[in-house]
Amino acid sequence: MAAWALASGAVLAPPAHAAFSDTVKPFVALGYTHDDNLLRLEDGQQLDGGRADNIRQSQAGVSVEWPLGRQVLVGSAKVSKVSFDHFSQLDYTGQDYQGTWNWVVGNHLNGHLGASYAQTIAPFTDFHSNERNLKTQKRGFADIFWRFHPSWQVHAGYVNDQYDYDLASQRFNTRTEKASDAGVDFLATSGSTVGLVARRLNGHYPYANQSGPVVRESGYTQDELKLKVLWRASGLTEVQFLGGRVKRRHDLGAERDVSGTNARLTVQWTPRERLRWSAAVWREFTAVESSILNYALSKGGSVNATWDLSAKVALTASARRERRDFNGLLASVLPISYDDDSRTLGAGVSYAPTRTSQLSLQYNRETRDPSNRLFSSGYRANSVSFNASLQF
Repeated sequence: MAAWALASGAVLAPPAHAAFSDTVKPFVALGYTHDDNLLRLEDGQQLDGGRADNIRQSQAGVSVEWPLGRQVLVGSAKVSKVSFDHFSQLDYTGQDYQGTWNWVVGNHLNGHLGASYAQTIAPFTDFHSNERNLKTQKRGFADIFWRFHPSWQVHAGYVNDQYDYDLASQRFNTRTEKASDAGVDFLATSGSTVGLVARRLNGHYPYANQSGPVVRESGYTQDELKLKVLWRASGLTEVQFLGGRVKRRHDLGAERDVSGTNARLTVQWTPRERLRWSAAVWREFTAVESSILNYALSKGGSVNATWDLSAKVALTASARRERRDFNGLLASVLPISYDDDSRTLGAGVSYAPTRTSQLSLQYNRETRDPSNRLFSSGYRANSVSFNASLQF
């Protein structure tokens, strides 16, 4: 406890010297969370005699922004130590590294080249086990934009994502997703854009989920053709839309193939200088990290608000609701609908005693109600988090 008091005192104290560097910015952070249903268990269910836990997290890292003429290199590296009071077998060391080269050639060519690596514990929302399951994600990406006319540009990109799970019972979710896209945009003088983008996503699962002679899930190919819109309606409002036709085909089991409309609409609104709102609605195929299925059709919406009470104090509030319709070998042949409905509410307050430090307090409530218990389970969970950070 003394270490926490010391850290909080350091954050509250005014800086004794200027920033460490305009290019390299080290930082440290401490966090404490109480969660009354860590493993997202159903009401009345317990593992090892408990449901609640306290989580302590300490972080140290550095962020970099290095201009080289017209080129800019940005990156960050962060290491976290996370410990649990009750489920101590879940203790782990988290890692997060990322770097991007924002490049420019001449007056008409620009793009990005980068990579990232992240290691954390897998979420408990779909797999309610007290065994530690570390999840790592490796990403490499590149894109290029060519503005061949004052009002027109073409672009292309490639992303390679690799997800790995170290728990044997969750190896089924290990996968590689490779996405390539190309498109054309019309650029209005107002800053708004409208365009078309074609995308192909290939998913490969090296450890097929097999039950006897039946292989439940394997690789897939997903083709998309979507309309992309960025509408700067005014200085206060910005609207983004990406949506169109999507077709998903599986390597095994044509009965799981599906097609339809996928779309996401996001609105950002700033009615006052200190008040900011954002809202989104979506209908998309999303991954499911379970031991039965690997994807669902998700339909949902969210709203977030930030209110700066002063230069040092800000309030935040958020709400999110999502329904998942499950797809898979069993779901496609049984005459029953399988879905769940998840809701999240959050509220927080942050205080910045100095320009480079921040204290924050956050409350979240999660609920999930499934139509049945075959592919999903219901739960209620409440958490309270306190965080303190300091940048040098």
